[in-house]
Amino acid sequence: MTPNNTPNRALQQDARAWSKFTGTKYTTALRQMSSPLAQGLLGKRVSARHLIRTLSEHDLVGARGGDPVLGENGFRSESPWQLDGKSDFIELALITEFLRMFTPTSAAEVGSYSLKHTAEWFLSPRCSYVSNGRLIWAAAAMGLSITDPDGEGPNLLIGISEREHDYVRRMVGHGQSRPRADHYLPAGYEHLRDALTRAGAGELVTSDWVPPVPTDEPAPFHDWLVRQVGRNDAVGDLAGDYSAGVHDSDHHLARTAGDLLTIFHETSHSAEAYDAAVTSIAEWMRTAPSVDPIRTKPVGESKDDHQGWGAGAGTTERYEYLCPCGAGAIIEEHDNIPGFREHDVRIFCDKCREEWRFVEGRGVRDWALEPTAMNTAA
Repeated sequence: MTPNNTPNRALQQDARAWSKFTGTKYTTALRQMSSPLAQGLLGKRVSARHLIRTLSEHDLVGARGGDPVLGENGFRSESPWQLDGKSDFIELALITEFLRMFTPTSAAEVGSYSLKHTAEWFLSPRCSYVSNGRLIWAAAAMGLSITDPDGEGPNLLIGISEREHDYVRRMVGHGQSRPRADHYLPAGYEHLRDALTRAGAGELVTSDWVPPVPTDEPAPFHDWLVRQVGRNDAVGDLAGDYSAGVHDSDHHLARTAGDLLTIFHETSHSAEAYDAAVTSIAEWMRTAPSVDPIRTKPVGESKDDHQGWGAGAGTTERYEYLCPCGAGAIIEEHDNIPGFREHDVRIFCDKCREEWRFVEGRGVRDWALEPTAMNTAA
């Protein structure tokens, strides 16, 4: 709408086209065109005229002068469109916004039938039912890659990120286990959720969403570990389980070797899997000796005043960290007392004392660990 609440020319043209296409009154169609939910929440407002042209001209789902090839139930469906004339355009606009949330892919990866259910869960209650045909219609209008996997059924494959879709499906689906990591969170997820709430309350969302610039954050240990998938040893088994966990968003990426230990602290695992992790880290450090050694997670600290031992008052400091296996602790202590200055760091875990050592040449406050086996021949 323009500032004086007069519909602009594009809205009027869309309303006339949609009125003719659906057989509804112009004023009813214009009301849909003007809805805050149909003004573009993650991108440019979807055009009713473009949606209509898609059914005629699209290379795969367009009729192109023949009989319709896309219907309410999907591709090759003879079921007619069940457009109610009151909310159908708004629903298509919302499906478009839902699809815009995902990263497009050149290869079609996600089935339309699965995707339509995810859209229902995500968009509910504003759009509690999404037909297979409308999902395909919106995807075609967006220019997403679409392929016919079997040449028979009503379902098509849509070109969006399969891993992002799996993340969203698990976030909103009924009976789904929620992801524990967000590396496959679609960039527009949070913005769209917020915009849907505001627009659903009647607010005209005018702020443009600016997609974040993709960052290629280094993940050297992750890259190395996934290359070990397929090895016929404990490291290969660990790499396979780790890669599956990343794929399923069950844990975050281990960009560094220390991140792998954090994952073990946060997830259940066997003793054998942990031993394989230590072996992997030792091999990684042999392979890339310039990598930073490991600091574990801090879990507590205390700082106290001390009256001293006759030469003046001072302070004591105590810092506690998880040990690598997580069953014990690393204790760092500092006595800052005149005449009695001592600094010490020790591992309070029998298993970790055997498997880990402090890196030589570093101060107590700058301690770091490396596996004792890292110099063992592979």
